[in-house]
Amino acid sequence: MNFDNFTTALVIIAPTLIVAGGMYLLIKNLLERDYRLKLLESRRMLQKEMLPLKLQAVERMVVFLERMRPESMVFRILQPGMQVRDLQLDLLATIRSEYEHNLSQQVYLTPQSWAAIRQAKDEMIALVNVSADQAQADAKAIELSQKIFQNTSSQIASIDRAITSLRSEVAQISV
Repeated sequence: MNFDNFTTALVIIAPTLIVAGGMYLLIKNLLERDYRLKLLESRRMLQKEMLPLKLQAVERMVVFLERMRPESMVFRILQPGMQVRDLQLDLLATIRSEYEHNLSQQVYLTPQSWAAIRQAKDEMIALVNVSADQAQADAKAIELSQKIFQNTSSQIASIDRAITSLRSEVAQISV
């Protein structure tokens, strides 16, 4: 009789365990799917909020790079009666000031773009200093501006590389 009770209990419990196991797997899969959907939605929302900030950062850094071009910066800063040293100091102060003003934008840019921007800035500072060393210290600032324009080829290339990096970053963002 014990065998009959065990068989009867097994006949009753086995389907219940099978149904319970199936329900467990079904609920587990539904909860995992729901979690994945919520995670995907939160990523979309974050990206939607970050996109304008990233684009604004790229825009600001392109403006910085364009303002740092020698033809833009020298004509903006050069004043009548300036000496070489005065122009050199004003150019360096302008580059550093604008760079520091935009430091926070690196948060929104790729490390490659930020490195290209930093390299362009460093090369522009080097251009100003090398050109100032080539000019006579007591000369008019126009001599420094001429030396800067004579030495600009590699610095313009680094500015163009940085802008190209920013453009490719925008292309990746909008894909």
